[in-house]
Amino acid sequence: MLSEMKRIVILGGGTGGSIMMNKLAHGLRDRIKSGEVEIVVVNPSERHYYQPAFLLIPVNVMDEREAYTPFSSLVPEGVRWIRDRTVRIDLDNRAVELGSGDRLSYDYLVVSTGATLDPSGVEGLEDTYHFYSFDAARRLKRALADFEGGKVVVGISSIPYRCPPAPIEMTLILRDYFARRGIWDKVELTYFYPLPRVFPIEGVAELLAQEMERKGINYSLMFNLDHVDVERKRLVSLEGEELEYDLAIIVPPHRGADVVRGSGIGDEDGWINVDKYTLNIVGYDDAYAIGDATNLPVSKAGSVADFEAEVVSRRIMDEIEGYEPTSKYNGKTMCFVLTGIGKATVLVFDYENPPPIVPPSFIYYWLKLAYNKLYWNITAKSILTGVVL
Repeated sequence: MLSEMKRIVILGGGTGGSIMMNKLAHGLRDRIKSGEVEIVVVNPSERHYYQPAFLLIPVNVMDEREAYTPFSSLVPEGVRWIRDRTVRIDLDNRAVELGSGDRLSYDYLVVSTGATLDPSGVEGLEDTYHFYSFDAARRLKRALADFEGGKVVVGISSIPYRCPPAPIEMTLILRDYFARRGIWDKVELTYFYPLPRVFPIEGVAELLAQEMERKGINYSLMFNLDHVDVERKRLVSLEGEELEYDLAIIVPPHRGADVVRGSGIGDEDGWINVDKYTLNIVGYDDAYAIGDATNLPVSKAGSVADFEAEVVSRRIMDEIEGYEPTSKYNGKTMCFVLTGIGKATVLVFDYENPPPIVPPSFIYYWLKLAYNKLYWNITAKSILTGVVL
């Protein structure tokens, strides 16, 4: 019997937050029933979105109604959901302040507040499209449906951003989308990236560059976007290079959550400094951060949140049960990368080991589409670990 009730507070209801609350609820079921442990999740959204769907909605590979489910359907028995926003995190006093004015104390804190989009960070970005939110994906879908030809440019405004392969996936998928519509001969498709290769990982970059060349897609490297010249329809780089566009699809700048920046617990862009192995917020052994919220040198991706949630949940449960926590995160990431409509490859890597290069095939594409249907039950409810793809 614990000497006093322990409260675990989880901030955020995205992939990381959902997985955390389910893992802890399963692992601490008996202690929750006996009143020794309380799990509270603070999440203002009524919906939980499956963000990989945002890539596929614009090109009609997934229906928009498949992209979300009521958050209440994911909350396990024994977890208290507070439908409110967090306005301040007070690590020194083990408390969080809510929009309602309530102050919630904790024994353990898990910050899974994700990343926010900051389109205001680039002048003229309002004239472009992206697919990094549900509404933006629907808007892009309408724009693509009306598009009959011209110059299409796809790229990113700054690093880091969620799901590193997504912009190049969109580029490769668009080529097949336009071909299916019978207008590929009327399209000039260009991908731009701020690095000297098309993707951060060298071997993967070579594979994807070959795919783009095979499909007749142009790419511009070391293109650091400065602003969008809306009147002239030009993307202008810091180096003075320009790309013409009729339709521009640009990933907006990403920042940490407002509450992280407002609480002063992140860097200048709002990313939380955590121990790369234990995932503790540096300087606090009772507080963790997972998923997109951290400053770790890993992908901001769902699989990362899943692997991290496994580590953090085990560390918290071990402490509550009186054991020394030993679980550590090794940087593992796993994801499918679509190389068009009908083919995909798979990436598996960690801090020490780069991904082996896997030739694109239909089987990985099929597995990705199958997983899209299974996400709600096997991942969001934490039935399996490490399969956010």
